[in-house]
Amino acid sequence: MTIDLQTLKCGECGSSVLKRTGLNEYTCDHCGSVTLVEDKVSDRLERVLEQVKNEAGRRLAAEEALRQKLMLRKIGIGVIVVLGVVLVGRLVGVFFDARKAPEARDARATRAVAAAVVDRTIPTDGVKLNEPRQVLVGSGTSAMPKLLVVARNETGKPLSRAGIRATYYDGDSRIDERSEMVPISVLQPGESAPALIDMPSGKNITRQEARVQKLAEPYDAVEGPRLQFSRVRLVQQGERVRLVGRVGNARTDDTVIGGIEVLATLYDDAGQVIGIGHGYGQANEVRPGAQTSVDVSIARFGRAAAIAAWDYRIGYSKVEASGARTPVLSADRVIRVAGGPESFNPELRLGTDDLLAGDSERFDAKQLELLPLIDGRNNIQQRLFLTELVNRSTDAIVLAPGGVISRFSGSKARGTTNISGLAYLYPGERFPIFLEPEDMERLTETRIEWKPMRRAAMPGPRKPLEVKVTGTRAETGSVLLNFSQRFTYKSVEVTGSVKNPGTGIVGKARLWVSLRDRNGQLTGFKLVENLPAIAPGESVPFQVNVEQNGRDFASVTTLYQTE
Repeated sequence: MTIDLQTLKCGECGSSVLKRTGLNEYTCDHCGSVTLVEDKVSDRLERVLEQVKNEAGRRLAAEEALRQKLMLRKIGIGVIVVLGVVLVGRLVGVFFDARKAPEARDARATRAVAAAVVDRTIPTDGVKLNEPRQVLVGSGTSAMPKLLVVARNETGKPLSRAGIRATYYDGDSRIDERSEMVPISVLQPGESAPALIDMPSGKNITRQEARVQKLAEPYDAVEGPRLQFSRVRLVQQGERVRLVGRVGNARTDDTVIGGIEVLATLYDDAGQVIGIGHGYGQANEVRPGAQTSVDVSIARFGRAAAIAAWDYRIGYSKVEASGARTPVLSADRVIRVAGGPESFNPELRLGTDDLLAGDSERFDAKQLELLPLIDGRNNIQQRLFLTELVNRSTDAIVLAPGGVISRFSGSKARGTTNISGLAYLYPGERFPIFLEPEDMERLTETRIEWKPMRRAAMPGPRKPLEVKVTGTRAETGSVLLNFSQRFTYKSVEVTGSVKNPGTGIVGKARLWVSLRDRNGQLTGFKLVENLPAIAPGESVPFQVNVEQNGRDFASVTTLYQTE
């Protein structure tokens, strides 16, 4: 992900809901993309995001006040209309129903006026708050102090955008006040939900008080079935915890749902909250029979305690024909799961679709083979190894293959190599890999951890290209190291062309050029990334200088991808 520093929006999905989730790391709450920024940019971005958050809170309060004002105006108009109708009815009664008692007509008018005026406010004492607890969200120097408060709705009514206000004190002196809404748009009767409230930084806080702000029911709501994930996984990579799930619209009528939001909560074995996450469905609207996925990044605190249980709830709205959205109220929608998360290597890039793939969608990792390591040297004569990833399937394409190769010297770990960069690998194709120099002189063993991967049937997603190698020229180069040592190395200049025989423009193509010795073993490779767009029927030339890391080359092979 990239962050547009002018608009402060996610470069992947355009969302402006960005949260700091690690050292110089920002996560998009909508699509889960992660960006690392430099320290100075991180500090500036954090200040601006804080300003944006405060401004968003101010705007939200102003919008809520405007809605209340408009609703009161509508209620006043309704009262006038009802009174007019009642007056007309009374006049008609005078002329056509004089035998009826005036007391009865007055009673009917009183009931009509009372029905027209609906008070949506709810006493705040119906929401119970637990004892506030100070927590650190994040890790290391980027950890942020927050106040954790759990609110329980005992009003017997659904609550719209329930808010909590915290007041901070140093002794008897009030320092500051901060507010936060419960991170779910509607809090159902009997439900509890946690909230993290900002704390003033750089100040001595000896105590805090939390109170519930003004409560109200949703303006309009309908009853409906609860939603739950058809497939869901809680995964952890190092300090990062994610809840990924797939949810569908199972309605048999023509009802369209939207505004899908998920609140996930983590618990330790004592039942204390140790993590909170809130996210949205990737699709804005979900029609009957369709599905969407959700990827929620969870803010973790209380790291000393293991995750013993977790729960989630899904809120959603009914999309009206006019485009308006009506919140759907569902009973017993909190779904609790015992147990901890699935753990994966932090270096694996786990996509939402990869994690949620069903049995029929998965690619069997046993059909991927990592060829034996080939001993080689780089241009300053440091030892390195080359290998290739091969798809041994005869009929399935592996999508976004990836894994982490761990290197060992005896029982001691000597670093890792991440297999990434491929969008797909067709049957029989070979993807070249370097194991970079890092104590390579004592390498004794490698182990690989594969990521969950999906499959695709032939012919697959790739647009066909015709790659031709038209010339090779062996060369010798030299490198001066530390102004004292000069090393010579061999390389090969490879020239060729890439032709587009199809009927559509190929916007981006990547080409791996590999050198092979007379036994067909890999002896060096390089990625060509600067190929331009290619129109139908046209071809573009390429030229690349490939270092020879192993035996003398005898042939050249290529592997390409199109997007």
